[in-house]
Amino acid sequence: MGVVLFENKSDCCACGACLNVCSKSAISMKPDAEGFLYPEIDPNKCVECGVCKRVCKYKTSDLNAVESTYAVTNRDEKQIMKAASGGLFSAAASAILSDGGCVFGATLTFDSGHPDTYHIMVENKEDLWKLQGSKYVQSRIGRTYQQAKECLQHGRTVLFSGTPCQIAGLKSYLGKVYENLYTMDLICHGVPSAEFFDGYIQELNKKYRGKVTEYKFRDKTKGWGMNTAFEIVRGDKKTTIFKTAKVQSYLSLFYDCKIFRENCYSCPYAGSSRVGDVTIGDYWGIENEHPELDHDPNFDKEKGISCLLINSPKGQELFELIENQIHFVPSQFAKVAKTNGQLKAPSVMPMERNNILDINRRNGYEGVERYFSRKYRYQILLYTGYDLIPQEVRKRLKKILKR
Repeated sequence: MGVVLFENKSDCCACGACLNVCSKSAISMKPDAEGFLYPEIDPNKCVECGVCKRVCKYKTSDLNAVESTYAVTNRDEKQIMKAASGGLFSAAASAILSDGGCVFGATLTFDSGHPDTYHIMVENKEDLWKLQGSKYVQSRIGRTYQQAKECLQHGRTVLFSGTPCQIAGLKSYLGKVYENLYTMDLICHGVPSAEFFDGYIQELNKKYRGKVTEYKFRDKTKGWGMNTAFEIVRGDKKTTIFKTAKVQSYLSLFYDCKIFRENCYSCPYAGSSRVGDVTIGDYWGIENEHPELDHDPNFDKEKGISCLLINSPKGQELFELIENQIHFVPSQFAKVAKTNGQLKAPSVMPMERNNILDINRRNGYEGVERYFSRKYRYQILLYTGYDLIPQEVRKRLKKILKR
């Protein structure tokens, strides 16, 4: 019969622990009909040792209680502007790299003409840009767990960042505690498939009659928020296009939790107990929770502010390692969780989720665009108008409305 890794798709997060642990290279990650990756075992290579089954600890990983919470911004102006929020990851990564360590995280490339999101190892600050910024699509882990283990065994300090399930997969694969390992998990809504995102990019290529060569899920040209920017190349001309997420099908469906893989809706890591040494995310609503920071230039809302949850003694060590590189003020978990729902519970699966994925499967992403244009028409009209308002006028309006 062979090894059965999981009975239901809700029991697999595609963390890649099984792929990395298999000594016979019998496991590969293959997309299903909806484009989501799942492990596939080659019966000609498998010796049925069962190691892949034992390393799969999804939903049974040890979790830590949050010990302390902070609002954080990076002191480095360049790093904070490249980041999605307050530049906290960049500060931690820079500290590790400065000490000869290595950093793992997700990168997004368009080398093949298609978007590709995957984990890589970075060993110098010059390459840190590859890991900066949010990627709202599932990243392929590949064999980076093996790379991380090799670095750890050679005594190098490792910072591994990823979704909570990826951090759980790494810890399960390693099977022991390494004093030179720091783990950083993200406040994760859930992950769409790389195939679905590729469909969206190909539609942009058709719409703008060019090729997308760069895509920023969160761009700060117009301030911290849900704004994106993508680069289109037509012949020898390169154009940057700025859009709010609310007029884009992919991002609107993402923020409405309608396109995630099945297990995301029952994620055991979406809660107040965390798997990483630290947890990072956007500190949404900080103007309400910390009004005393409104006029503090170190916590500029236009540039972005991060939240930091410290979940272990190792997390405290990492915080002490970077405290001279950041501005920070103590906060409370309950305050951060008010506007970060995945610190309370997993995303709820909307009724439309299966229908949207079915439309994509039958009619391609063009069908998804038609669905979006019909179902979100009032939102599109409203935010198309909003996009036309100059940035300075937006700022003044916000100040007036806040009074």
